[in-house]
Amino acid sequence: VWAWGGQGHSVIAYYAEQLLSPEAKAKAQHYLRSTITYQASWMDQYRSIEGYTECDMWHSTNIDTNGKVVVGKPSTGAFHIERIRNEMANGGYKKMSDSLVKINLQYLIHMIGDHHCPVHIRWDKSAHPEYFYNLQRRGKKFGYHKFWDGSPGFGRKGWHCEKYYAHFSPLPKGKVKKLQKCTGYDWTQETANVSRYCFKLTPKGTDVAKLSQEEKEAIHDVVDQQLQRAAYRLAFVLEEIFKY
Repeated sequence: VWAWGGQGHSVIAYYAEQLLSPEAKAKAQHYLRSTITYQASWMDQYRSIEGYTECDMWHSTNIDTNGKVVVGKPSTGAFHIERIRNEMANGGYKKMSDSLVKINLQYLIHMIGDHHCPVHIRWDKSAHPEYFYNLQRRGKKFGYHKFWDGSPGFGRKGWHCEKYYAHFSPLPKGKVKKLQKCTGYDWTQETANVSRYCFKLTPKGTDVAKLSQEEKEAIHDVVDQQLQRAAYRLAFVLEEIFKY
């Protein structure tokens, strides 16, 4: 669906940038030395570079055999979303070097996006073997993860960040507050529940080239929902950090 490849991360970051107050946007761009959107896929580009390999596991979070998010595990992204939020909140970022603020922002921008992607939930195989299934496209097998996290040629061709942003209807204030007043662990648990629905949309062996228009729209609806949730939450976290 070309959901959380570079395009999806850029859409989330661009959307979040439009939601930010001028003050928070200016502070974020000051430390990043760029737009937020420009940094959206930094973690993917640096995950295998010496000095950054530790963060390779931070792109996702484990779910136990009971379907619950594993809390407090340093090898998971949800742990580091909360760690960085807590360290930077209440003016904490002012005590950090500019370079540390920058890298923490780069981590948050990407990890918040990743934790709204249905395949960035690491299911236990005994609980949900679907996570390890293969799908197919014109007779060729490929993984479930690849379909939801960057299957070229399937998504909305030609769409760019501005078009996605124009496509979304603003959420009501009450719903926004409900979305934002929770932790990275809560977002991850929510995405885990969404991923169960995604298993039903693309069961084992699905030939994605033969999906009906109705089935494609159901998939696009999930993608739209998760991109929008991630954008609102990223904006909330940046406002939370830079309000001091």
